[in-house]
Amino acid sequence: MDNASSSLLDHPVPTEITGVGSPAVGRFASLIGGFVLRLLIFCFVIVLCAMLSRIMPGDTLQVMLSTDLARGLGTGEVQQLQETMGLGGGIVSQVWAYLSRLLAGDLGYSIPHAAPVLQLLLTALPWTGLLILGAMPVFLIGGALAGIEAGQLPGGSVDRWVTPVVTMLASLPPFTGAVLLLLVFGILWPVLPTGGAEPLFLAMDQLGQAVGVLRHAILPMLALALHELARFYFLARAETLNLAQRDFIVNARARGISPWRLRWAYIGRSLIPACLSRLSDTLTGLVSAVFFVEIVFSYPGTGYLIYSAILDRDYVLLQGAVVFMAGVVLLMNWLVDGLSGHLARRG
Repeated sequence: MDNASSSLLDHPVPTEITGVGSPAVGRFASLIGGFVLRLLIFCFVIVLCAMLSRIMPGDTLQVMLSTDLARGLGTGEVQQLQETMGLGGGIVSQVWAYLSRLLAGDLGYSIPHAAPVLQLLLTALPWTGLLILGAMPVFLIGGALAGIEAGQLPGGSVDRWVTPVVTMLASLPPFTGAVLLLLVFGILWPVLPTGGAEPLFLAMDQLGQAVGVLRHAILPMLALALHELARFYFLARAETLNLAQRDFIVNARARGISPWRLRWAYIGRSLIPACLSRLSDTLTGLVSAVFFVEIVFSYPGTGYLIYSAILDRDYVLLQGAVVFMAGVVLLMNWLVDGLSGHLARRG
């Protein structure tokens, strides 16, 4: 064999160009693919929402005409109102006009509320965000800690007592859980407010105002947390049972690692990617659950705003709220999926 052949054998030609087909490029392509998929879903939601809201019986104008607001209106004035409210023409022309305005960044104007839809959403969104962000630590930390305790000693006292209770909570829909909390802590044992987001008479200092807002948010937060607690409890319990057989857990126990360090530094850290992946699926459930919770407690968030739009047949507000919340949920879902994938690859 000559020197050229020997050199080729000693230094084989690389099968792929550096950077092309690398894991980083694959992760970036997966991230972009996920974004494009969610963008297509978002477009489908926009069209579906615009069409379904107009198939519903009645509209905003009919609700207005059934009150004293319509007294003295002529046929021409009614037709002019239809055009102003985007209700003139057929369904196709109405949907097309709405999509054209939406592409220009205009969510519309709510006549029953006498305010732009975007302004109404920006006013209601912080209240919904407060409930969701307040409920997250309860079901994330509480569910994970209880699941770890039950999974470390299957069949122990924690597992025997907590698992049946959590199973019962999992069978309760959010509306039922909210009504039960309202009945117990608002009527039978009236220690917390039963509705609204702020006290009737606000305190003079900021601390007193914050305490009043927090007291009004406790029951809705608990109702949301109870709805999602079971998911993370059973997830943490199952993952803890699997981790107990892993070599690094067995070695840590053999080295005499303290129980608390074993829970936090070993089992807890290993649960983070799985909890984030489950949180990605939970976001949609939280948004749907907050709709019922806000109705029960008359909480002025986006769910209660959508409910009022349905009652008023306010197409513009209903479309804007659903489209806005769908965009927020899909964006958060995409970000959480990317973060959980990154943490899973890091181990």
